[in-house]
Amino acid sequence: MIIYNPHNEQIIQQRLQKAKDILNNINAKHCFITGSFLFKKNYKDIDVFVISRTKKKLEPINKKIKITILDFNELHSLFYHSVSKSCIAKSILPTKSVKATISDYWQVINEAVPSLLNQKNKFHKTIRYLILYTEYFKTGEILDTFKLSKMIHSFKNYKEILSYVQNEIPGIIKNKIKQSYAKRFLYTQAGHYKELLQYRAQSFLYKLIHSITRGINHGQSC
Repeated sequence: MIIYNPHNEQIIQQRLQKAKDILNNINAKHCFITGSFLFKKNYKDIDVFVISRTKKKLEPINKKIKITILDFNELHSLFYHSVSKSCIAKSILPTKSVKATISDYWQVINEAVPSLLNQKNKFHKTIRYLILYTEYFKTGEILDTFKLSKMIHSFKNYKEILSYVQNEIPGIIKNKIKQSYAKRFLYTQAGHYKELLQYRAQSFLYKLIHSITRGINHGQSC
């Protein structure tokens, strides 16, 4: 059993043997457990990830176990790097370099904002990727499940998340995107939103793009 815990977070010791038993009952070389099961007294699910070349279905040994199959192609993702950063693994986990683009990031934003506005009282469930990508492109750090959970729950309501988006994203994208690419990519996106301005999410995204492009065009921080 391998314990990945770069920030020395307090893992509940009684969970270590249970994690080992769960992993030993999974017929796969690369599998690991992460999430609230390791560091919270109360937890909803035991998040188990299995790395496999085939999407075979694995039956959990109890109803609290949630098994997610990861293809080896997914090892480049921010998601994999996040969930595997702090975990208990059956054996040493394979590593691949991170591949994340501004186009990927914008897709996350494009999906997160409407979900956030439609599920205002359940916003914690809709912003995981948004926070993960934003902090990665802002600081270069990949938040593990411990830090990501803490940051997500530091927001009191959906309005604070929207303010976070407005304050952080324009500057991040301005610093990461070439002006020539910005005109092609962002203006195309703005065209889609312009036809749907009666909807709050599309109106928000349309204004966000204009905030970004104004900063790029004037060579100023957004």
